[in-house]
Amino acid sequence: MDRLKLGKLIGAFVKVRPRLEASARARTGCRATAEDLVQDAWLKLEDTCLDAEVHNPGGFITQVANTTVAGHLRKERRRAEIDAEISGLLWDSVDEASPERMLIGRENLCAVCAALDALPERTRRIFLMNRIEQIPHRRIAEMLGISDEAVYYHIRRALERLAVLRDELAG
Repeated sequence: MDRLKLGKLIGAFVKVRPRLEASARARTGCRATAEDLVQDAWLKLEDTCLDAEVHNPGGFITQVANTTVAGHLRKERRRAEIDAEISGLLWDSVDEASPERMLIGRENLCAVCAALDALPERTRRIFLMNRIEQIPHRRIAEMLGISDEAVYYHIRRALERLAVLRDELAG
């Protein structure tokens, strides 16, 4: 992007930033997340190769920010669904601890460990980094030099295997 186009975008961005942050805060419910998302939107704008003149820079910036926030909310929904699946898989219902339930629990834990061990190394590693070490998708992607989508794919693959196991153990 040439300096003139970048200068116009910077000027427009400075003007609309408070409104973008307020909108992102209203949609996410978190000031820090809103600030991060507006910053991510700026980084996307900065990396954009614009061949044509932007006649409405404020509207263009707002659209990029809205798309950034929508993508974040979509990822958060997916993560919440995955977390609910894991909770259902690992913490079915808590009853009184009887010797029989303890034995079944140990057997189930061994089955889960075996299922995780049977996964490809990278899939297992990514799954454990995210679910046990609580490392966010984006950080895992940066650490391993892969995309967020690839991280999601590996976690999804592990969850699908664990869901099959859950059905086998329940059935």
